[in-house]
Amino acid sequence: MRTIPLKLKQLQILSRRTLLGSTEEKEKEKLTRGWHGELGFDKLLDTAVRGKEIYHLRDYRFKIDSGTETLKVASGMSEVQIDNVLIAGDHVYTFEVKNFGFDLIYDSKIWFFESGREYKDLSMQVNRQRTSLEHLIRNGGFNYDITSHLVFVNPSQTIYNMPNLENLLVPSNTPRRLAKICQPNRYDHGNIADYLNSRRLLKSMYDLPANVEFGELRTGVFCYQCDSVAELVRVNSYKYCCHSCTKEFTTFEIVSILIDELKTINEAWEISPARISAFSGGAVSSSTVRRYKRDRRLLF
Repeated sequence: MRTIPLKLKQLQILSRRTLLGSTEEKEKEKLTRGWHGELGFDKLLDTAVRGKEIYHLRDYRFKIDSGTETLKVASGMSEVQIDNVLIAGDHVYTFEVKNFGFDLIYDSKIWFFESGREYKDLSMQVNRQRTSLEHLIRNGGFNYDITSHLVFVNPSQTIYNMPNLENLLVPSNTPRRLAKICQPNRYDHGNIADYLNSRRLLKSMYDLPANVEFGELRTGVFCYQCDSVAELVRVNSYKYCCHSCTKEFTTFEIVSILIDELKTINEAWEISPARISAFSGGAVSSSTVRRYKRDRRLLF
C-alpha cells in the first residue's frame, strides 16, 4: 500500500490550520498532482499483475553511499526513492511516474517547454535510480538486469516529437506495455524481495517537522473527506457532520485524527488530553480523551 508523503500530508493539514504562502500552495499542488499520478498508475499496475506471481514494491526508498556510484567526488550517504519496483518475468523493472500539467517537446534527447526553454534532464533521475538499485542488488549478492521506465500519466498532456522508446510510457501505450512486462516469474525471487524490503527506509531523511508553533495553528475539527475549511457541525455527543459533503465522523474518529495531525506536524510534540482538547478548539473535552485512553482505545 502506498503512503501519502509526509510533506504533502503536513501541507494538507496546515492549509486548514494556518495561512500558506504562495510557494507552499504551489508545492502542495505539485505534490498533490504527483500523489494522484502515482495512485492512478498503481491501479494500472494492479490490473496488470493481478493473479500473477509478481513482486511489486511501491515507493521504494533506500540509502546509498554516493561514493560507490560513478562520481568523481564522493558526497557521503544519500537517499534514493523509486515510485515502483517490479520483479516480473524473472527481471527487475522500475517506473518513475510523472503527472505533469504542461506539454513538452522532445528533440535530440532533450526536453523543452512549449516556449522553447529547456526542461530538466528527465533521464538523469531514472538513470541514477537504475545504477543505485543495481549497486544495492549486487551488494546483496544478487545479479539482475534492470530496465527503468519513465511514465507520463496525464492523459491531457501532449508530448511533441515523442520517440518510440521501450522505456517511455504514455497513457496511450501504457496498458499494452504493462501487459508485455507483467509476465509471471518462472523462478522464486522471494530472497531478493526479502533483501530489498530489509534495506527499505521506513522514514525519509528529508521528512522534517513543520516549521510552525502549536500556538500559531487554527483550532477546531474539520472534514477529512473533502477540501472544506469549514468546521464540522456537532450532531450529538457522539457524532459530527460535514455540511459540504455530508460525511459523518464519530467523536472517537475525530480524536484519533487530531492525534495523527499533531504527530504529522511535529512528532516531537507532547500529546496529552489537554493539548488534544485545545487543538479541537474545545469540541472534544479532555475528559473524553482521558476516557478513551483509560479504556485503551487510544495509545499516545
